[in-house]
Amino acid sequence: MAKDPEILAHQEWLGYVQPVGLVVSIPALTQAQAYVNKNIIPDHQRFLACLPEDETAERRITNFPAFTRTVLGWEPADLLGTPDGGPVPDSLEVALPEYGETLKPAFAVREFDKSGTGAWLMLIHELRPGTDFDKVVESDDRRWQASPQARFERLLRETQVPIGLITSGTHLRLVYAPRGETSGHATFCEGRLKSAAPGGLPAVG
Repeated sequence: MAKDPEILAHQEWLGYVQPVGLVVSIPALTQAQAYVNKNIIPDHQRFLACLPEDETAERRITNFPAFTRTVLGWEPADLLGTPDGGPVPDSLEVALPEYGETLKPAFAVREFDKSGTGAWLMLIHELRPGTDFDKVVESDDRRWQASPQARFERLLRETQVPIGLITSGTHLRLVYAPRGETSGHATFCEGRLKSAAPGGLPAVG
């Protein structure tokens, strides 16, 4: 029996991305009426326009808020941590007194709610270009010696916001870290998104 074309399309892009752990399942995508956009040329052009080449000819996101508006179609007010969205509240910070530091996101996104007080949908952490998400950066101070991934997972679990995004300009990582459960993540980079054409990534309709 032939498989549903949409299921095959989801299998294809997930094969390109190669998630680690459970991030999203194909049944969940189909139930949410997510589909793979076949006409990605306009989207891809907007994507490349947001990734200017640096002195090494490497493309990277230099303005993440602009990227969310131009490529993802978010409204300016959707992203807290910007002048249009307002500040990220202190309630999304996690103090680590034993290390004398505080974990906090660069940006945050609420679920859509006309009152502007909806539940938190996603936290976003922004790193310096070239940062390895999984490498522990050792130092001589009392800071927690953990990878950016481990630090971000703790932030998500402590704030009970299970979905997050890490960006380093050259890579985007979608993280799913529900409290008390095993985490998973999927990493996207400019080259990997190019290789996914013409299937592209799923959109929800």
